[in-house]
Amino acid sequence: MKKYSLFLIITLIVTLLSGCNNSEDVKQLITGKTWRLSCYYYKNGNTAIDRYPNANKILMDNMDGFYLTFYENNTFSGKGAKCSFSGTWRGDGKNNDFSMNINQLSGAESETIAIDFINAVKGVVSYKSDYNNLELYYKYKNEYMSFYVKKQQSVK
Repeated sequence: MKKYSLFLIITLIVTLLSGCNNSEDVKQLITGKTWRLSCYYYKNGNTAIDRYPNANKILMDNMDGFYLTFYENNTFSGKGAKCSFSGTWRGDGKNNDFSMNINQLSGAESETIAIDFINAVKGVVSYKSDYNNLELYYKYKNEYMSFYVKKQQSVK
């Protein structure tokens, strides 16, 4: 009876441990929300430095811009200051890889921060996220864009 109980306990523990998954559900974290750009950072050692410390005026003047919206079908839409775009995205919650491919682009940007936004989206290689904050890393993971949830979407 002792052997049977020990066998049962070991089997349960192994079953529980094999069911554990360190992988995030990327879709659950990022879809159904509009993510608004708050700032760009680059890493200098362990320090994150704001690339555009005076960007607040441009961002505030463009309240309907500088956003990304991700959808369940692995598509996304976004807008800089004047330019709208859409495409496909792929995320891997196990190793935090992330990529975005812009398929459609309309309009033209003149502000450096808006041009950098489009180029950074094209170069995204990884992410970090929770339900209210998103960081998209680009340029060999030395630079990233930080986003907050602008509003919830009703359509996924």
